[in-house]
Amino acid sequence: MTPKSYASALFPLALAVLTLLAFWPGLTGGFMFDDFSNIVRDEMVHAETIDLDSLQRAAKAYPGPPGRPLATMSLAVDYSLWGLNPWGFKLTNLFLHVLNALLVFALLRRLLPLSNAPARWGAAAAFAIATFWAIHPLQVSTVMYVVQRMEMLSLTFVLLALLAYLRGRRNQIAGQSGWLWLSASAALALVGLFAKETAVLFPAYALALELTVLQFRASQPRTTRLLRLAFATGVAVAVALFVFWVIPKYASAEAYNIRDFSLAERLMTQLRVLPMYLGWIVLPTPSSYVFYYDSYQVSKGWLDPATTLVGGLFMTALVAAAFALRRRLPMVSLGLFWFLAAHLLTSNVFPLELVYEHRNHFALLGVLLAIAELVRRLPESDVPRVRQIAVVLLIVGLSGLTLIRSATWGNSLNLSMALVQKNPDSSRASMDLGEHYMLLAGNDPTSPFYAKGVQEFERGSRVPDASPMPEQGLIVYAALAGQPTQQAWWDRVVHKLKTRAIGPQEIGMIVDLLRMRHEGVEFDDARFADAYLVLVNRIDMPATQYYAFAEHALKFLGDEQLASGLLQLVVDKSLDEPEFIRDVIESLEREGYGMTARMVAGYAREIGLVDVPLPPLPEATTVPAEEAQ
Repeated sequence: MTPKSYASALFPLALAVLTLLAFWPGLTGGFMFDDFSNIVRDEMVHAETIDLDSLQRAAKAYPGPPGRPLATMSLAVDYSLWGLNPWGFKLTNLFLHVLNALLVFALLRRLLPLSNAPARWGAAAAFAIATFWAIHPLQVSTVMYVVQRMEMLSLTFVLLALLAYLRGRRNQIAGQSGWLWLSASAALALVGLFAKETAVLFPAYALALELTVLQFRASQPRTTRLLRLAFATGVAVAVALFVFWVIPKYASAEAYNIRDFSLAERLMTQLRVLPMYLGWIVLPTPSSYVFYYDSYQVSKGWLDPATTLVGGLFMTALVAAAFALRRRLPMVSLGLFWFLAAHLLTSNVFPLELVYEHRNHFALLGVLLAIAELVRRLPESDVPRVRQIAVVLLIVGLSGLTLIRSATWGNSLNLSMALVQKNPDSSRASMDLGEHYMLLAGNDPTSPFYAKGVQEFERGSRVPDASPMPEQGLIVYAALAGQPTQQAWWDRVVHKLKTRAIGPQEIGMIVDLLRMRHEGVEFDDARFADAYLVLVNRIDMPATQYYAFAEHALKFLGDEQLASGLLQLVVDKSLDEPEFIRDVIESLEREGYGMTARMVAGYAREIGLVDVPLPPLPEATTVPAEEAQ
């Protein structure tokens, strides 16, 4: 091998080592936020051994079709190896990130020659861009946040799909057959959908390639026509689905009942969010990354705040530039298109949360690609190797920033304190820090950490537009420490549930309290019923949730009248699932609530479910005559 060949072969090894070193300090951190609902408390991924049954159970862990079975099965494998030790889960994430970095390097090795760059702009440039992507501090909250395994694993298949697509298209340009590779790319993207839905964006990434560096070229005119027809048809179908299905579905007020902003407000806010993402990428200052964005300001109008209009003008110019530069600067145009395409789902009409750092996992590559191409076209400096020196210094600088951020993520308490300091108006950050103090207190009310926990929960509960989660912390940890629960806490919970939009965190709070109650944590059941009845009266829920509330009313309140009303809702929500109603009736009988079971069956038969059997009346308890005397 020539010295140049040796250097090219060492690039992947250097990329892997740099990535591992930059993120390694973060492995000692704990689980975060959605990790608890998706991993710690989700018994469907708690596989003691890996067999067909455990994998099938884990595949169903994420709700809704098609679910995310590839990601959840990988979590089950981790659990079988590490239990609930977050170190092992984070290690898997890190290795997956290294794999993706190597795939990015391979993709760039095939992509950069399409820019008509000189031969020296090859492996070294691909290595530099891939390294910037891999060790950028923005990636820390994706790699070290275990649940984002879903995002990373989905990207693995998207990158493989892009590699296959480029191979097929290069074959077609060279006069060889490429349709098999294109079919493989579609199949790989389809597999990626079973890790996370973001893999559906692969056709948009492929279209960006065609609009810029590939330009539908092929040695056979017929192939060019077929490609143009295929993409035109795909765009037409996508637009039709968006206009006639997606918009009507999410334009309704009901679709945004779970959010404290409207569709219009969400779209306007994204005009500020997307430029902010670009700022995070270009100027990676640690203070910019606060992880929790529940306090992010919603745009109420074009001038409220005024940066909404400025952001709209900026994004309009960015889209225009992406189209205008397609032939003059195709690689810059491709990078801009990839950044925009990566946000087609998360910055659109869907009622998702406003901001998350991990949404830039692939978008980051587009921005880096555009910047690299602009740098390549700068005039040569009179100073020898000035670009190489600048690249090395940037890699060292980014590595340092990522090491610092990874080290912070490697200590859960330090991370919680840092997130509250950066974003004191986040009730989620406050909840996280309060829980860490309470864990250090060990349920001992005399511990100074217990007082710190109470103080932080109280502070977090009063930040602007705070969720009821801090009150949940006050109630639960007081119960665990054997301390009295203040009625003011319950009052605030009920008030917030009545006045705030009922979203996933509000529902999750009630579900968590119900789970803890069944686990033996004692608190005021009557006030808890006040809280969950707000949800019953404000939003539609699945039948299983109404049944869970009915069980609480029976078991902990002894309130058969309340339970009966909730069970009627169970029946109403299960008209197309009579088997579930029969299961409810049988469960009530087993638990000793025979009259209630008979009421449920009677109501079901009354509204037309005649195949629901009517349980017999419970046997009367008789007292022997001699005992009666």
